[in-house]
Amino acid sequence: MRVSERMLFDSLGSRMKSQSALLFRLQEQITGGKRINRPSDDPIGQAAVIRFDQSLESSDQYLRNIDRLTSFVSASEGALQAVQDQLVRARSLAIQGANATNTAADRVIIAQEVRQIYDQLIALANAKQEGAYLFSGNEILTEPLVNQGFYTGSDISSALPVTIALATNDTLTLSIDGVASTITLSAGAYATGAALAAEIQTQIAADTTFQNANVSATLTFNGVNQLVLTSNAVGGTSAVIPTGGTAQTVLGLSTGTSRPAGSYLGDSEENAILIGDNISMVKNLPGDRVFKGAGGGTDLFSIIGALQSALETNNVTGIQSALGNLTGVEDGINNERTLLGARLNRADTTTTTLEDFKLTVSRIKSDIEDTDLPMVISELLLQESTLEATRAVSARILQRSLLDFLR
Repeated sequence: MRVSERMLFDSLGSRMKSQSALLFRLQEQITGGKRINRPSDDPIGQAAVIRFDQSLESSDQYLRNIDRLTSFVSASEGALQAVQDQLVRARSLAIQGANATNTAADRVIIAQEVRQIYDQLIALANAKQEGAYLFSGNEILTEPLVNQGFYTGSDISSALPVTIALATNDTLTLSIDGVASTITLSAGAYATGAALAAEIQTQIAADTTFQNANVSATLTFNGVNQLVLTSNAVGGTSAVIPTGGTAQTVLGLSTGTSRPAGSYLGDSEENAILIGDNISMVKNLPGDRVFKGAGGGTDLFSIIGALQSALETNNVTGIQSALGNLTGVEDGINNERTLLGARLNRADTTTTTLEDFKLTVSRIKSDIEDTDLPMVISELLLQESTLEATRAVSARILQRSLLDFLR
């Protein structure tokens, strides 16, 4: 076959082009540190790298989940540790109050500290972590435990305006923090719920029975047309309960909902979070189980409230009963703390496993994807020499012109 000048030129040009492309890829591998920079470099290897990247990304998300879980569980454990400390102090006060050498006045003084313990326990039960309540179940934005007792009436929008007539529908009997009295509303037509709330508020403030007992309540009319009565006291006896009166029904206060202090407003749900492929772990403790005895436990706030009441009324038998019940409460809290400790241990173990998995996957991915610098540098030097040789040969072969053939 006759080899023309054009064929020779094309062959040398193609050879230098392929050598230059290989040299570029080698330079790219060295500067970028990656052997695979595009799928065409190694289709099978690229597919494996993608799978490894997905595994690493999932592992990172699981580790972030575990960090959130650990933070939440640690905060819960810290709150329960503080609860246990308060219960230890309550037990000490109960033992002191049960001592026969104490007088009624002494026990009233002890009751004042028990009331402070009650308030502190409410605060601990309402603890938050990163904006979420620890013990509300899945109702993480709802404060779980009531500290100021309240009563929410039924919708009275269809009854407005409400007409109050003397000796007909003008009385309302209320129990505020355990103190009962009957107030009389002023006759007249009340066009709005806010006007009714203001009138009831005025009459409560003027009632001598409530004044002498130093109890009071705040009245509001909420956005869903209900009267809401809230005790101004906090702690164990805080509650407002409508118990009768001729105006009770027209005011929507006969079929409402009572929430005395210590009531639970969360739910009983456990909140699970993924810590691995199809593996989840519960991060929260529902407050009704921890503090209210749901599922067969003991109502912590009832026990502390009973202790306070027994001390205030000089009831030694009641004090001794509360002292005995405190053992069950402490055991329940200790069991919940043990559960949280087990969750933290599991979280630590899972974290270690995931980090080890990431190291293994990263190593295998690096073996497939990363550049073997000594080998690639050696290959680069060889290709540079080859390209220079090709260029030199090409210069010698292609330097002839038409005049060379006419000589």
